[in-house]
Amino acid sequence: MKLYEINAEIAELGELLLPDPETGEVRADYEEILSRIDALSMARADRLEWIAKLALNTRAEADALKAEEKRLKERRNRAEAKYDRLLDVLDRECGGQKTALGVATLCYRKTSHVEITDPVQAVRWLYSHGHEDCYRQPEPEISKTAVGKLLDAGEEVMGAEKVVSQSYYLK
Repeated sequence: MKLYEINAEIAELGELLLPDPETGEVRADYEEILSRIDALSMARADRLEWIAKLALNTRAEADALKAEEKRLKERRNRAEAKYDRLLDVLDRECGGQKTALGVATLCYRKTSHVEITDPVQAVRWLYSHGHEDCYRQPEPEISKTAVGKLLDAGEEVMGAEKVVSQSYYLK
């Protein structure tokens, strides 16, 4: 029997315990109704205990999964760090040259990004030269992409510079 069915039956039996409104008499099977309510209450208590155990088991399972997630994340971080160290060794040994390594090729590509060295000065310059699209208000946030386009076009933006670096990867 489901919990909602038990609750509904207890409510129905509780109404049967009320005296008849017209005569004020109590039903003849009063004791039988009380024993049925008692049995249903015991079944309800068992059902609630089962739900509580299920909730505790579910919480324990969630905690175990959380611990496993943490363990796997740490393991992944260690593997990624090892990968980075191994790539550093390959980079050092290959000296910046594209190298075929049998199972893989160490490749290089030039990358660039905009580094804002003095945000206040950069915002002042961008504002005074009509480049309001390169930062956001109310707290100015400089759009590195837009500033990068200005730098690529030959503009000299005070407080910003184009940094060229090299990255490497396995293919």
